[in-house]
Formats: sequence, C-alpha cells, structure tokens
Amino acid sequence: MNSTKKLGVMGLSFLSINAILGLRNIAFASTIGPSALFYWIAAALIYFIPIGLIVAELSTTYPNQGGMGVWVRKAFGEKASFLCSWFFWIANFTYYPSLLLTTTIAIAYGINQPQMASHPMKTAIISSIIFWIVTLLTLKGTKMSGRLASIGAPLGVLVPAILIFGFGFYSMFSGEPSATHFTQSTIMPNNLSFGTIMFLSTLMFGFSGAEMLGTIAGNVRNPQKTFPRAILITSIIIALVYILATVAFQFVITISSDQTATALYLFADKITSQFGLDFSLSQILGICFVLAFVGSLSFLILNPSVMIAESAKEVLPKNLLKENKDGMPSILILGQAAAVTLILILSAFVPSVSKALNMLILMSTLAFFIPYVFLISAYLKLRMTDKKINRPFKIKSNSLAIFVALIGMISVVGTIGLTLIPAPDTTLLEYLPIVLGPILFGCIGFILYTNGTKGKKKQMKN
Repeated sequence: MNSTKKLGVMGLSFLSINAILGLRNIAFASTIGPSALFYWIAAALIYFIPIGLIVAELSTTYPNQGGMGVWVRKAFGEKASFLCSWFFWIANFTYYPSLLLTTTIAIAYGINQPQMASHPMKTAIISSIIFWIVTLLTLKGTKMSGRLASIGAPLGVLVPAILIFGFGFYSMFSGEPSATHFTQSTIMPNNLSFGTIMFLSTLMFGFSGAEMLGTIAGNVRNPQKTFPRAILITSIIIALVYILATVAFQFVITISSDQTATALYLFADKITSQFGLDFSLSQILGICFVLAFVGSLSFLILNPSVMIAESAKEVLPKNLLKENKDGMPSILILGQAAAVTLILILSAFVPSVSKALNMLILMSTLAFFIPYVFLISAYLKLRMTDKKINRPFKIKSNSLAIFVALIGMISVVGTIGLTLIPAPDTTLLEYLPIVLGPILFGCIGFILYTNGTKGKKKQMKN
C-alpha cells in the first residue's frame, strides 16, 4: 500500500475505538440486569487485557502489513496462516450484517420513522445498499477509512455515550426513581448457569477488535511507539464508556432480550418523555449512530480483506488478489459485499429484526474466536523461539507472558464451546446457522488451501 498514508496515535486511536466500541453492546448487557457490571469487568480482565497486551507486543515486534496472518505464518507456516485469516474473514460475513441491521435501525430513528425497524426484509435491503456504498468508498484505501473513522468516532460514539450516561446520571441525581436496583447482591451474579456464562462470552465479543490494528501496522507512523499508546488510550476510553453507560442505561429503563435491536431508542424516548425535552433524543442518537457505524464499517471492511490477501498469496487465484490503484484487494472486497448481501437477505426470513440480530451475533461470535486460538498459540511460540528479536513493547517476564496467554486462551476456547450450547428458547432455524455456518466455511477453506497448493507441491517435486 502507499507508504505515504500514515496514521499517528490519535488516528489509530480513533480507528480502534470505532472498531471496538459498540454502544449496542450496552443494550445487550442490560438484559441481564445489574450483574452486567460484574461481567464487563470480568470480560476486560480475562479477555480484553490479555489480547490487548499480546497484540501490542506482536504488532510492534513484527510491524508488517497483514497482522494476525503474518504472525501465525511466522510461527506455524502457510497453512495455519491461511486458515486463521480465512476464519477471520468469513467471521465478518456474519458480523457485518448484525452491524448493518443496527445501522438501518439507527437511520429509521434518525429520520423519525421507527416503524421501519419492524420490517425484516425492508431493513435487510436498506442494509445491503448501505454496505455497498461504504464498500465502494473503502476501495479508495486507508486514508478514506481514516477520514470516515475520524468523523464517526467523536460524533458517532463519544457523543451518544456522553448523552446516554449524562442523561442517566442526571436522572439519578435529580431524584428520579431507578428502574433497576443496584446493590452488592444484585451486582454480583447469584448463579453461574450456562446462560450467564454464555452472556459473559458475548460481552467478550463486545471487546473484540484490537487484533485488527495489526493488519495496518505498515500504514502506521512509528508503530513501535504508536501502537502501545493507542491501545492504552483505547482501553481506558472503552472500559469507562461501557461501565458508565450500562449503569446510566439501567437506571432509566429495563429491557428484555427481544428488545435488543431498539433498546437504546427506548431509553432515549423514556428520557425525552421524562424531562419533557423539546427535541427527540432517539432521533439525535440515530443520526450519531449512523456516523459511527459507517466510520467503523469502512475500517472493518478493509482489514479482514487485507489479511486474507496477505495470507492467501500462494493459495487463491491471482485474479482474486488483484489490487486496484489505491492498493486495495478490490475483487476480494467486492466478493465480500456480495456474500454479506446474501446473508442479509436470508436473515430477513427470521421472524423479527431483534431475533435476526441476536442470531447473527452468535454466529459471528463462534467463527470470530477461532482465529484467536491461532493468535495466542503463535504468540506463545514466537515468544519462546524468537528470543533475539528486539521487542519495543513486551510483557517483561516469560512466566507472566505465559500466564497472560493462558488466561486469554481459556477465555477464547471457553467461548467457542459455550457458543455451541443452544439457549433454552432457541429454535432449530436460529441454531443451525450458528453451528453449520462456520463448519461449512471451514471446509471450504481447507478445500481452497488443498487445491491452491497442489500446483506448488508439484513444482517442488520437479
């Protein structure tokens, strides 16, 4: 890619905040009540912090374009690198639709047409159009992604966060009754059922995204210093926003699992009514969320494609990996858009938008965490075998590095296992795609690698 397009600390921080922080996760967290605060902290300790430290060390030690795929290749070779990048790429096929449905709902409230959110097919079509528009903009390269994120992060993420916990805490201190009872006994989980542990896994997914920064290390100015600083800024902001906004949200309103798609707007409508505002807070949030989602989409569209293009140089046909004048793997990105459109249309046959959204989140959670097994394993091997390389940022001792990696591995493997356990109210239509989707795409990945490397093996024999 063009080496003149470099990102500094603030640019990288904006991209990472926009890619990781999702205020819709606050609504999902609130379905379990006050104990969500405990689970946010637990998710940060056992997942976000370990993965953040691992990514910071790998990305500054090996600041090459391609990120996770490059690290896994260095540790385990071409096959592992391809499969890791493949799973990461296809996981986003289900993550994008969930983000797009949320974007369409935001548009519906932004233009004061909330009834749009109750029509699955209509939201699927609008979501597809949005994705194609952002995809075409993303083909302009890293600089365009940075511009979209620099607008989306402050206006689309921080402003809504301030409004949510600002109004929530104002409601609290103005003497309004709390919709949720916060006590030591309600904040601490009373039981650790499969449901609550599965809930923790989903909140861990809400902290995901740091690993994607490694795919643009080649486009970061002075990565040895920029990455650690950006990750520090990102982690502080995200942790504070998630916890404070969850408290504020639950003080104002309680919701159930079938209201996750519109929960933030129900909160906003309650505030508008409670304080007799002269404007619609839900409409303002809708506009802000559209800015945030569009900004994050550009970054999220770009980086998985860059990773798979880097890892599949010797596997996929050269025509698929062809770059445009801005250095983007345009065929892969456009093919990705076509696959996402298909999934969006199929998701419209699920009875409600909230059910479709929850199903897509679970599908992406399962597929998305598989590459983390590769990532953590690669970190452990490189830490033990590549001892002479300079590590500008590192976990000081090997014993502490192993401990951090094992905590991350346990949380990731546990998440994969728990995702396979269906919730009591899950229908067969909702459960089968969660399990069969990753299995099907995994088989396709193995077939592509096998066929793509046949010619190479024959040449080596000759």
